Amino acid sequence: MTKYLKFRKIWILAPFIQILMLILFFVIIAILGKMCVDKTGLLFGRPTFSYLAVLFAPVYEEIIFRGFIFGLLLKRYSLTKSIIYSSLLFGIWHLKNIFFVDTIFLVKQICYAGLIFGPIMCLITYKTKTIWIASILHYLNNSILFLIFYNSIA
Repeated sequence: MTKYLKFRKIWILAPFIQILMLILFFVIIAILGKMCVDKTGLLFGRPTFSYLAVLFAPVYEEIIFRGFIFGLLLKRYSLTKSIIYSSLLFGIWHLKNIFFVDTIFLVKQICYAGLIFGPIMCLITYKTKTIWIASILHYLNNSILFLIFYNSIA
């Protein structure tokens, strides 16, 4: 287990508060997903069988890309190279959405994930020494994007 998978007190955010925030955002994503499915029959433009992946993505993506990949890269490379490599892999990971979104949206998603969001989450993970703050922010990011998506189909 890498050191980044442990909960740590960050500022006023004790581990208990972090867990509550993760649960809160999980519920928000679940509610937004339900509203989207009721309205369109799709889950944010995806088939509804992807529901669990959408609910848990902020946690499992942070575990994989910041907890393991970034943590392992830091053992071999500089901070800058580790951020670049893990963020590019995170961007490429979003190719998994190729069957659910149009090409232009997919390219934007890959660029955003790999060039903006990934590096920011790496820096947050590096500074806080835990992935859980990044996971909370990942849920917040997805919630905002889903609200934008939901409002665009209104």
